[in-house]
Amino acid sequence: MTEPARILLVDDDPFTLMMLTSTLRSLGFIDVTAKRSITEAVSYAQQSQPTVAVLDLDLGEGPTGIDLAHRLRQLHPSIGIIILSTYAEPRLIGSNQRPLPSSAVYVVKQSIADTDALLTAIELCARNTDIDVTHVRRASPIGTLKDSQVEVMRLVASGMTNAQIAETMVMREESIEKAIARLIKQLGIKASSRQNQRVLIALAYYRLIKGANETADI
Repeated sequence: MTEPARILLVDDDPFTLMMLTSTLRSLGFIDVTAKRSITEAVSYAQQSQPTVAVLDLDLGEGPTGIDLAHRLRQLHPSIGIIILSTYAEPRLIGSNQRPLPSSAVYVVKQSIADTDALLTAIELCARNTDIDVTHVRRASPIGTLKDSQVEVMRLVASGMTNAQIAETMVMREESIEKAIARLIKQLGIKASSRQNQRVLIALAYYRLIKGANETADI
């Protein structure tokens, strides 16, 4: 008989944590432990044996949910890992992100409105099913972009000038201009005389953060 999943749920937002806990219990998962920080989660994991960890990607300043996932794998090598995020993929949160742990499942929060994606992910993890890193998300142009392009996109959205981006990324300003031109083409952005292309890149970035898949008609 399969042992019931023991779920560790981590999110720094108390309302989201409460809602996810309620959702998991409504799906039949009784053993759900909710924590709001990496410190609390690691302390719990050191004293218990969770079988599945459901972690928010963005846990505020400092280490991310991915960093926590790697720490939990050190403590419990067989623990199932699910990363939840509003980001279409983890590269959007910033540069130099660690890769997801092996067999982790990445779920965009917007895709679990009907709970099916979350339920499937937990069942796979609880059974220790050998799965590849999985992104349960809407189709998005972000998947065709290189890491450096994603970082340029993020810095444009933050309001940096080309010169500031070049300094931050240790690149020539001309290279940044070319990178932005490629971004505009790959994202399908069409700017009219009344629309600033940098503004459209920023809008595309924030729509991707929300899991949106349409950028060409911004």
